[in-house]
Amino acid sequence: MEITLEHTYTSAAAHKMEIERQLEQLEAKLKTPERTVEDIVRHIELLKELYD
Repeated sequence: MEITLEHTYTSAAAHKMEIERQLEQLEAKLKTPERTVEDIVRHIELLKELYD
């Protein structure tokens, strides 16, 4: 029987780094007049995902 771990430490760390990268890009956009409600909602979703 083979056991496969879906969430390993490296995948969790890589996922966290990707969320942080997306947050940086989104926060830069939120400082501009081009921001949208969808951008604000996505920012909240990313923060929730990062700290869950």
